[in-house]
Amino acid sequence: MPVKEFRTYHRRSVTRRSGYHVAGLRTGGECIILPSTKYVTTNKITTFEFYKHDDSFVELFERQMGMLAFAGYIQPSNVAAIECKLSYAHRDDDITDEKVYSRELEKDIWNSVGFHKEFFISNEMDYDIENISVEVTISAPVGTTLYFISFDFGAVTSSYYRSTSENASDEEKNEVEEFWTFFNQKTSLCIPHIYYFDSTLPFESYLVNNGEYLEEGIPVVLKSCNRCSRYLPVNMENELKTVAYALHCKKKAPCTHSTFCRYKIDNYDDLSEDIIDYYKKLGVYVFYEGQHMIRSYYGHQLECKPCKKFFVNAKLNPIRDTQQRREDGLRRRAIEALVDNLLDEDFIHFEFRKKQKKEFTDYIWRKFNCRCFKCQKKISKQEMALDHTMPLAFLYRLDETATCLCTTHNSQKSDHFPVDYYSEDELIRLSKITGLSLDVLHSRKANERVVKLLKQNVIWFFDDFLSQPDYQKVHDDKLEADKIYAAVIRVIGKESNLINDYYKIKHCYPSTISIG
Repeated sequence: MPVKEFRTYHRRSVTRRSGYHVAGLRTGGECIILPSTKYVTTNKITTFEFYKHDDSFVELFERQMGMLAFAGYIQPSNVAAIECKLSYAHRDDDITDEKVYSRELEKDIWNSVGFHKEFFISNEMDYDIENISVEVTISAPVGTTLYFISFDFGAVTSSYYRSTSENASDEEKNEVEEFWTFFNQKTSLCIPHIYYFDSTLPFESYLVNNGEYLEEGIPVVLKSCNRCSRYLPVNMENELKTVAYALHCKKKAPCTHSTFCRYKIDNYDDLSEDIIDYYKKLGVYVFYEGQHMIRSYYGHQLECKPCKKFFVNAKLNPIRDTQQRREDGLRRRAIEALVDNLLDEDFIHFEFRKKQKKEFTDYIWRKFNCRCFKCQKKISKQEMALDHTMPLAFLYRLDETATCLCTTHNSQKSDHFPVDYYSEDELIRLSKITGLSLDVLHSRKANERVVKLLKQNVIWFFDDFLSQPDYQKVHDDKLEADKIYAAVIRVIGKESNLINDYYKIKHCYPSTISIG
C-alpha cells in the first residue's frame, strides 16, 4: 500500500503541556461532600429572586473596571431553560434588567450557569452599588426536580484580578492587566468558576422567595484546587461530564496518579451514614492508608479550570516554540493520514469537490443552517469549526457526517465522543442531520473498521507509514514515530499488540520505532 501525500486545511495551534503551582493550603487531593438544594416544580415556570442590599466594587485588571456576577450549578431532571435578569442601583440611577442571560439546561447533569456585568469606575461614588437583584426564571415541565449547588453573586473581588496593594510594582500591575486578555479567552468554558466566588454557600443565602419549599438534595463532591484552594464540584456520577476540573487520564483510564485520583474527605466526620452509603453504592468511596477518600476513575487536574487557564496555560504557551507547535499538529495530521490511507480515501475537501462539484465546508455549513449545532448561534462560514462528530483521536475520518460548531464549542467538545458531550435530545437531532445512527452516536469505541485494516496492514504501518522522514525525527529525546504509535495503541487497546503481529510475520521487530 503506497503512502499518499497528505495535505490538510489550516488548524488552530494546540497546546498539550501542563504543570502546576501549589498554593500551599491544599494539594488538589482533598475534597468535601455537601448536600445540594432540591426544589420540585409545581408550575411550568418557576421564579427565584436573589437580593443583596449593597456591595462594593474593587478595581479589576488595572482598567478602572468593576464587575458584578451571578453564578452556580443546576441539575434538572428534565430538559429546562433558564433566564436571569439583573437589576441594581448605581450612581443614584435605578437601572432595571441591564443584563439578561439565558440558556438551555440539559437533564440529569450539572449545568454551569453564570454571567457578569462590567462597570466603569472613576471616583469613590462608583465603588458602591445597592439593591442588587437577580431574577431567575426556570421553564420546565411540572414535577421537574431541580438541584442547586455553589451559588453566589455580587461584586467580583478576586485578588488574582487586581494589584496586591497600592504600592504594587509595575511588573505586578502588568501581570494583572494581562489577566484581562486571558479572562476574555473562551470565558464560557470557565463559567461559573472564573469569578472565584464562595462555592460552599447554601443556595438560600441570598434567596428571598420559595425558601420554604426547598429540601436537601443529592450529595455533591467538591474537590480542592491546589492553586486557589477553593472546593469546586466534580461529577462523580458521570465523570466525563466535567464541571469545574478537566480530566487527567481520560485516554489512559483508570488514573493511577494518587493525588489526581484519590481525594481525602476533609469533612468526613460531619457526614451522615446515608451520604457515605450513597458513595459506597456508587463505587467511589475507599478507605486507603487510614484515610476516608473518594476515588475517581479518570482523575482530575489539580487546578480548577480558571487556575489552569491563568497560571498554567498562560505561562507555558508563550514559551512553546514553533517546532513544538508544528509537532503537535504533525501528530494529529499523521492520525488523519493513517485513517485516510487505510480506508483508501482522499482528503475530504478534494474528494468532495471532485465528486459533488461543491465545497465541503460550504456544504456542512448550510447543512446545519449556518448555525453552531450546540448553541444554535448563527455563525459565518469563516467562524465555523468542522468537528469530526466521531473523534479523530479514535480513528474516525472527517467526512460528510461532520458537525458545524462555533470555535468555543468545538474546543469544548475536543476528543469527546458525542454521547459524552451532547444531551439525548441533541443526539437524536444530530442523528437526523448527519445520518449517523443513534447506536453509533452512543458508542465509545475506536473505529472498528480502521482497527481491523490496521491489523491487516501492520507491515505497511511500520515499514512504510512510520518510515516517512517527518516521523523519523527526534525532538526532546523522543522519536516522533513513537508518539504516533503510542497515540494509536492508546485508543485501540494494549491487547492489540501490533509489534507482536509484526514479529510473527517478519521474525524481527520494526526498526521505525523504539522498542523497549
